Parts: sequence; C-alpha cells; structure tokens
Amino acid sequence: MVDDTKLITKIIIRELQTTLKELALDKSARRLLLQLLHPNYSRYLNTDGLVSLNLTVPSLCSKNESEIKSKKLSRDEESSKEAAKSDIPEENLDEESTKEVATTDSDMEATESGKSDTPEENLNSAEGGKKDPSLRRRELLVNSGLAENLIDVCIENAEELLTSNFGKEVIFEVAKGGSDGILHPTLDEKLNNLHEAIAELAAKPKSDESEEEHVLENFHSSRTIRKLILDCPAFASTLWKKSLEGKCQLWAQGHSSKVVYAFLESSDSEVRKVAKEELQPLVDDGTLKIPETKQSANEN
Repeated sequence: MVDDTKLITKIIIRELQTTLKELALDKSARRLLLQLLHPNYSRYLNTDGLVSLNLTVPSLCSKNESEIKSKKLSRDEESSKEAAKSDIPEENLDEESTKEVATTDSDMEATESGKSDTPEENLNSAEGGKKDPSLRRRELLVNSGLAENLIDVCIENAEELLTSNFGKEVIFEVAKGGSDGILHPTLDEKLNNLHEAIAELAAKPKSDESEEEHVLENFHSSRTIRKLILDCPAFASTLWKKSLEGKCQLWAQGHSSKVVYAFLESSDSEVRKVAKEELQPLVDDGTLKIPETKQSANEN
C-alpha cells in the first residue's frame, strides 16, 4: 500500500479523469471507481477480489525488511566509529582521518551524520501504509477532484448510466453520496444537480410510441431509482416534487410500481409522510400492488 496520495493523484487519478464515462460503463474498470465510492463491498467485488486486496508481494516485503536492517546496521556502525574516535589519542587522529578518507562514497552516503537517505518510517510505509484508510480514500476521491468530475459525468450521461447493467451501480453510489457520506457536504450542490437531472428524466411523459423505455419502466433504471428512494431521502424528496406528485396512478403498474411503492417503504418518516396521502388510496383500491417480496414478508 502506498501512502503517497499526491503521487498517485498526479500519475494515476489525473489519467483516469479523462475516461470516467468509459470506466463507469465497463464491467471491470468500474470496480476501481466503486472501490473508492464504497470500499470492500461484496456486491461489487467477489470473494477472490476481496481477498486480493489484502495480498502482499513477498519479494517486496523481504526486500524492505533487509533494507531496514541494513540501514540500522549502518547507523550502529557509525555510532561505534564515533564512540571509538572519541577514545583515540590526539596524536593518532591524523592517522585515523587517513583511514576514513579511504572509505567509499557509498559508505559515506549511507552513514553521513548517522542518518539514512531513506528513513525507516518510509520503508515501513512501503510495507503496509500508515495513513488512515479513510483519509487516504478522501484524498484520492474528493480532494483530487475525481468525485466532482465523476458527478459531472453522471449528470451529463444520467440516462445512459441508469439504464446500463454496469453504469447503474456507479451512478447509484455517486447519487447517494458514497458510503459513509464521503461526498457530503463538500459536493452537496453538485449532488443536488445530479438528483435534479435524474428527476427530469423521470418527469418525461409516458409514451407508448417511443422506442426507448422510460427510466421508470426500464428494468435497470427503475430498480436503481427505487434503491435511491430507499437510501437517499434528499433524492426521494426531489423526485417526488419534480416527477411523481399527482401522477402516481399513471405509474402504478409494471416496473414503475416498485418505484412508486418505495416511498411507503422508506425508513425516513418525512419521505413516507409526503407520499402517503396520494399513495394509500391507490393501495387500498388495489391499483398499486404491494411488491410480492414485501407481501410475503408481511405474511410471514
């Protein structure tokens, strides 16, 4: 693990910034973004992938250990020399100095002032990294500007990402602010713009003549929007006001019904309250069906 996040940002993150859309839509490449947005999540990484994150390279570790020992020995030898020198009679100092001149340049560099060019703590960081993982993650994702640019990409390509089997997970994690709310409050304004962009897509009129599926009826996007309603109250509020209020009967059938019913499933009381007046009558008269999984759970 490398602690030099500035170097990683300069060399790697900067290069990624130019291909964020392609990364988000790629089956494998998206995992790099997802790991920053939601680290070590089994939904995005299989068992082998999670295990690989904890692997070390034995040759590098053994090399670091030998380097550390070598530097320690060099310092110990230098200390011994200094101690011995203090015991040498003044008349023999010139002779001792002559011996020291014969020392190779490499030895001099390794022992100059009793210090190493590579501090021990830096060698240790090469083994496992001492920086707190959450701090490293924030520096790479937020401070680097990666998250801000990723939000912009999500806004510009919201429909394509939502309806993509792979891109949907990236836009979901971004829209909810990442795990542990890492994108809040720094990028709240940008996230609100993303919520608005998704709500605008959902507000488009339903049309049987259109060749493209509406985002509330598409298999991938409808499930992603439903998850956002459940996990992100701020998004749920925006979606309700911009897209669904007064129109729920129109979307009470098919894939879109799961989106509508999610307002009643929300753990946020304000989200449930704002939608209940319109949705409860639809549930009572059978227009809006309780999802089968939810109904089975209630019966059990």
